Amino acid sequence: MRILEEYREETVINKSRFIACVKCTRTEEEAREYIEQIRKEYPDASHVCTAYMLGENNMIQRSSDNKEPSGTAGIPMLESIRKSGMSDVCACVVRYFGGVKLGAGGLIRAYSGAVADALAHAKKSEEILLDEWKITYPYDLSGTVENWLRRNTDIQDIAYDEQVTCTILTDRKDIEDTIRDLSKGTVTPVYEKTVHTEREIQTEE
Repeated sequence: MRILEEYREETVINKSRFIACVKCTRTEEEAREYIEQIRKEYPDASHVCTAYMLGENNMIQRSSDNKEPSGTAGIPMLESIRKSGMSDVCACVVRYFGGVKLGAGGLIRAYSGAVADALAHAKKSEEILLDEWKITYPYDLSGTVENWLRRNTDIQDIAYDEQVTCTILTDRKDIEDTIRDLSKGTVTPVYEKTVHTEREIQTEE
């Protein structure tokens, strides 16, 4: 499970503003670039604390307290990423100090909570495997075959030549039988390959 698109969320705790920014980054270079982007965007912030977890089996894990007391920001943020069950996450929490000290416990709760809330509310995607098929059929079957494909699969390309050739992605396992039935045995789908793709995880309101 990954973040579908960058997400930001702001909270105010004892007059300090905390802006949590989270994004999917698949390499350490991408994570560092994102951190640099956020720091440039908020040059007057009191702190921009960071944490990221990525790579195979989440092996790459880094965090920074950015001059907050040691252990009160980066590591708690990293722990929130771990608890989220998400992969390839970079989190930055921008703080504007409001004049009231929060203490070590308050800082830990503020930074970990900011990241946990942002990850909970961000749109998410999951990696799925889809099969690519090519289906070639005569024009007189467009009404049946093509209409069914549009309703039940993800059409990638349609080429209109002497016949219609449709390239589709689907996770359906009955595609061959269904197309044969629709075409009364005259059309046979051709399997091309299996591809990895991302699909948004729909959450219940």
